Amino acid sequence: PTVPQLTIVILQYRPDAGALRRTLAALAMQDTRDFAVVLGDDGSPQDYFAESRAYLAAHGITDVQTVKLMPNGGTVKNMQNALRAVTTRWVLTLSPGDFLYDSETLRWWLGRLQADAPRVAFCRQAYFAPGSDPHPVPGETPFDRTPYDPAHYDARTVRRNLLLYDDGISGAGLVYERELLVQALEKMAGRVLLAEDFAARLFAVENIPMVGYDRCIAWYEVGTGVSTNEGARARMLRDWRAMVELLRELYPKDRTVRLAYEYYFNDRHKS
Repeated sequence: PTVPQLTIVILQYRPDAGALRRTLAALAMQDTRDFAVVLGDDGSPQDYFAESRAYLAAHGITDVQTVKLMPNGGTVKNMQNALRAVTTRWVLTLSPGDFLYDSETLRWWLGRLQADAPRVAFCRQAYFAPGSDPHPVPGETPFDRTPYDPAHYDARTVRRNLLLYDDGISGAGLVYERELLVQALEKMAGRVLLAEDFAARLFAVENIPMVGYDRCIAWYEVGTGVSTNEGARARMLRDWRAMVELLRELYPKDRTVRLAYEYYFNDRHKS
C-alpha cells in the first residue's frame, strides 16, 4: 500500500458519543482509504477509544492511532500531543460533531495537496444546527474570502482581516503541513489554551500563504463548540489577548501586530 499523505486528527474533550460516531461515520463513507487517523483525547473520563477503533476497523480504516493527554491540558496541548503520532506531511483537523461534506471530500483534498502542495489550506463549510431536526443555517468563516483566492492571494488583506477585524478561519477541516503546525504550537503552548486555530494568525504575520478553495468540505455544528457559547467566549477572549501579547513579543516591529495590540489594550475597545 502507498504511504498516506494526509492524517485526519480528531481532537476530543468529553466527547458526546453520538456526535463522535457521526464524525467517524463521515470518514467511513469516504470513497478512498488513503488516509491515517489520529484520535487525540484531552483527559476525558470516557474517551471511547476502543469503540472508535472497532467502528473504523469494521469499515476498513486500520491506520488509526489513539493518544491521551493526562491530565487535561486544553486544545493547544491536546493538538501538540496528537501531532506526535502523525507521520504524514499534512493534517486535517476535525472535532466530534463536525463531518466531512460528502463521500469524495478526502479524495478531492488529496488531489489538491498533490497538485498545489499548499502549506495551509481551507475550504467552505456548511453550517448546521444540531438536534432532533438538524438543518442548515447561514454562516461563513471567514466572512471575506477574496484575499485567500490562490490565483490572487493578498497577504496584506489577510493580515488585516485576521489581526484587526478578527475575521478568523475556522479550525474545522483546516489542512496544515504537520511541521508548520508543530512549530506554531510550540510558540503558542503555555500561553494560548483552547484556540489552536490561532496558528493562522501567526502564519499571517509570518507571510505563510493560507489558500482558500471554493469547495464545501465540512458540515460545521453551530452553537456547541468552544467559540459559540457564553462562558467559552470569555475564555476565547483570554486566548486572543494571550495571542496578541505573544505576537507583540515575537514581532515587535510589525505594524499590523502593533495596531492589533494597541487596539486590544485600549479602554474604548469596540467590536
